[in-house]
Parts: sequence; C-alpha cells; structure tokens
Amino acid sequence: MRGTFKGTVRFRRAAARLAFAGAVATVLLAGTFAWGWWVEPSVLVVPLRQVGYWRLGVSPRTVEVGGHAWPYLEAGPADGPPMLFLHGFGTSKDAMMTMAAHFARRGWRAICPDLPAFGSHEFHSGERHGPAFYAREIPRFMDAVGAPGAVVVGTSMGGALACELAIDQPARTRAILLLSPAGVEPAVRNDFMRRVDAGENPLDLATEEDFDRITATVFARPPAVPAPFRRWFTEQAAARRDRTLQVVEEMRGFLMSGLEGRMGAVRCPAFVLYGTADAVTDPSMMQAFAREIPQLRTALVPGAGHVAFSDDFPATVREMSGFLATAGLAPVGPGNQSGGATAGPPSVSEAPSAR
Repeated sequence: MRGTFKGTVRFRRAAARLAFAGAVATVLLAGTFAWGWWVEPSVLVVPLRQVGYWRLGVSPRTVEVGGHAWPYLEAGPADGPPMLFLHGFGTSKDAMMTMAAHFARRGWRAICPDLPAFGSHEFHSGERHGPAFYAREIPRFMDAVGAPGAVVVGTSMGGALACELAIDQPARTRAILLLSPAGVEPAVRNDFMRRVDAGENPLDLATEEDFDRITATVFARPPAVPAPFRRWFTEQAAARRDRTLQVVEEMRGFLMSGLEGRMGAVRCPAFVLYGTADAVTDPSMMQAFAREIPQLRTALVPGAGHVAFSDDFPATVREMSGFLATAGLAPVGPGNQSGGATAGPPSVSEAPSAR
C-alpha cells in the first residue's frame, strides 16, 4: 500500500509540473502571438513564411554573385530543366513560390530570385538599376546557380525583363512566358496609365492605406491579408522606399515602352497572358507584343486582374502548361498530361504591394 501511495504522489507531482509547464508555455505562446500581432509583426511573419516554404516544398537559398548575396527559392528535381521566375515591381521571390511549386511538382527545377533592390536583396550601391543593369545581372545569377539557359517566366516588370533577356541574350532563354508584362504602349490607357503619364507612381507604398489601395488595384479578387502581414509588408516597403523610388526613375521609360520596335529579335517560343480585368497593364498591350514577336501564343484569363496567377491560378497555369506542351518543352513525368491545377486560396505572401 505504501509503495502504491508513493507512486500516486509522484504521479500527481509530475502531472502538476507538466500542467504548470503547459500553462507557462501557453502564456508564452499567447504573449508571443500578441506581441507579433500588435507590436512586432516579424515575430509571426518570419516563422509563418518558413512554414509556407515547407508546405510548398520550396527551399530558401543564397548564392554570391559579383560580391552580392542573391536570395532565392528553389524547388523540384536538381536535374530537371530549369524554369526561372522573375517577380514584378515592389514584390519578391515569395510572390512566385506557389506557381514555382506547381511546376516543380511537374518535373521542372524552379528558381525564384529576389531581384536587386527587392525583397531581401540589397540595393547594389554605385549601380543604376535600369534595364541594362538587370539584363546583365540576371544572366550572372543564372550562371551562379547552374542554369545558364532556362525557360523564363516573368510577371509585370519581370515579364518585360524576361523579354529583354530574350532580345539581348537569346541563348539564355529556351522560352519566355510573360504574365501581364509591361514594356509596351497600350492601345487603351487606363486610369493607372494616365497617372503614370502625369508623373505619378501609383505603386508607391509608404503607409497601410497605400497597401490597401495598391492591393485593390492589382488584384481583381484581393486575398485576405492578416494585420501582422499587412503591417510587415508596409514596414519593409517603407524602409527601402528611397531606393525603390530610384529604381522607379531608372526603369520608368523601359517599363512604359522600352520593348517596342525591338521584339522582332525574339527567336524562342513566346507566350503572353493578361487578365481581362487588369487595371495596371491594360490587356490591350497584348496587341503590341503580337505585332512584333513571331509566332506568339497569347491567352486572356476572364475576370482576372494584374496578378492573374492569384486571381485565377488554375486557368493561368493551365494556359502556361498548354503553351509548354505545344512548344515541346514540358518534362515527361507525373502531372504533365493535363497541366491541370487545383484551386485554392492564394498564399499570404502573394499579397505584398504590386506585381
């Protein structure tokens, strides 16, 4: 009986200690959550972003190129054909990770860098961050990650840079897929374009009100963004705002019409996609690409805005996959027969400023 009693006492004490430890852990977690929600959003955003990487099967990496650290994401088989994703203005590699994960599961080696002066990539001091700079630095990154040639996917500014790469260094591009690309004059000048004509920067992000305005502009169906993410995106943008405004001025002419009269030099398979509700790069811009690029394949996504791959992910990747299959570029493997995609809510990381 005495042994049984002692055993019961020890069990109760151990249970009490565990309960106390659990209570302390709960308080600490609640405190951390509250601190992250109301005071320091990075406490929540950074680890949740890592969870997002893990969930999608993408790995964050860094490579040094010319003395500068290039942060990037990679997914898919190391020996798969490389697919390079170039993000748009004011955003980062994270905006591309859901699409990259989709193609990685279909046999591609997907690579998504933060371009210089965006995301976690520092501004290259002493450099003018114009189209010639990016057209020089992107190939250097490609060499550094062992992908000297790739299928290049670009959205908005990234689409214009992908096209520039195909013009300037054609050996680098096996194909280009341009999603809502800038770089040409639209036949229809929407409100966004008229503001740019007036010298404004409609994508200038300095406050949370700016964040809401920009999100409503670039998405036809804006994703829900939790308050800590909203504050974190805004704080990150505000911290690098001066540098971003420098890039705006260096890139302005190129993004408005810098590709026109030059796209006849594109010799690789090419694809252009716009959303019919794009309020940034008007879908009438497709006409300029079609006039110049030989054998261009085009697609419109009904009801999608500037970030078509967020507003209608299944339709966007279905069109992209169809183009790759027609061009004979799709890897042979599971998931490539139909190019289908499952619908789902966009990642929170797809919501920063603009594409």
